[in-house]
Amino acid sequence: MNRSEIKKLLNFGYNEDRVFGFVNAGFNEERFNKNMEILQGIGDKMLEVRDALSDEEIKKLLNHLHKLWREGKNPETVDLTLLEARSLGYGLTEKIDIDFLYFLLNVEEKEGNWTPSCLKGFLHSLLHHWYEFSSGVHAAIRQLIVSHSHKDAKGFAVIASFIDDDGPAKLGAYLRKNNQSWQWAPPTVLMPTTRINYPYFSDTILTYFNDHPQGKYDELLSALNLHNQMRTDKILLPQLILEAEDFDKQLLDVSMKRIGDPFDESQWAPFDGANEEQKKNLRNARKILLGWIMQEIIRLFFEVLCQDKDRKKFWSKQAHKISNFKVYGSIFSRSQVLKYLPEQTVNRHFRTVDSNVDNCALAMYMGNYVVVEFTEVGALYAYRVGSAFYKEAFQSISSLSKIDDLKVTRMPMLYDVDYMRIASEGRLFHRVYWEHKMQKWLDRQVRIKED
Repeated sequence: MNRSEIKKLLNFGYNEDRVFGFVNAGFNEERFNKNMEILQGIGDKMLEVRDALSDEEIKKLLNHLHKLWREGKNPETVDLTLLEARSLGYGLTEKIDIDFLYFLLNVEEKEGNWTPSCLKGFLHSLLHHWYEFSSGVHAAIRQLIVSHSHKDAKGFAVIASFIDDDGPAKLGAYLRKNNQSWQWAPPTVLMPTTRINYPYFSDTILTYFNDHPQGKYDELLSALNLHNQMRTDKILLPQLILEAEDFDKQLLDVSMKRIGDPFDESQWAPFDGANEEQKKNLRNARKILLGWIMQEIIRLFFEVLCQDKDRKKFWSKQAHKISNFKVYGSIFSRSQVLKYLPEQTVNRHFRTVDSNVDNCALAMYMGNYVVVEFTEVGALYAYRVGSAFYKEAFQSISSLSKIDDLKVTRMPMLYDVDYMRIASEGRLFHRVYWEHKMQKWLDRQVRIKED
């Protein structure tokens, strides 16, 4: 539609006198309904206007052009409609053949087919397949954009420097330098803001949030949620974790939401294309989070759920040996733990027991063993996973009715002082020198796998 058609449809000729006249006249339902009909007509007209073909139409067009290319058709003899020329670049797949791409570019740039609006589709595909396109495809599309940005598509000149190899990082640095929000990244390269989820913007976000201040993660989480790329999550968050000086609950929260529970090793597996340094950072960051969680759960168990400085001190020193844990207790105990740990962690590691007793249990998995401590001072129990004693204690764990079911009281003493004998599994009372005895047992029985 041209301006005169739009003006005729709208039929709005407001001036100051008319505006105030309408105000004084009050609401005119008949006029309102008529204007709504006009607006509906405009909407219907706009539906007839298309800027690009549908995905299915683009696919058919590319299949047709691929057939012509295989037949050796001269690109100078291939004619496109304006809509086809605008749409062609949107259909590129990550495995496009470089020779077929050159054929498409020659078809596009043929006189009669070419329009500067053709560049938008190729830019879209470049940013969308940034880490998937071969270096040859990258170079060909860049050359197309750069060459025309100096001729008939000058609006693209601003993005020419942002589509080389380190272009995304330069964009992040540019936004930071000019005090602009990360949300301006897509518009800066002529993309809608919704395209922040394109892989191209991974290094932009990594650079923008490179030295993000500790404790201020609302903006970061918003960016990661909208961007939603595993590569970015698994590079940036490990970097921030490794730089953190001590336990940071907010950073733990963000990491749990974006990557997952560090006790689930599969969720912290490297992303496709990760280099050795990035893999190492992921492993080390996961270890730090495990340490944070274990130190915090030990503190909560022996400081909040009960008050026992000695046991807290001992187990804090053993936290690095613990590969997993479970807490068993009442609904009230669970609410106490929720104040300090992310809900996702509590949901995964806390088991509510239908009992009015305040006693709670902490099961700490280390190597092939699980050591169970209780808030009520008495004895700890060390089970070898899979043994008869272990099966007796944990066989009905899904329907545990009381905490004491985790105790097999006929087990032998873990450390027999009289015979200076250490059992493979058993119980140990918290009496004089219990820490020394437990340390001896741990040093002998627990083998920690090192990376």
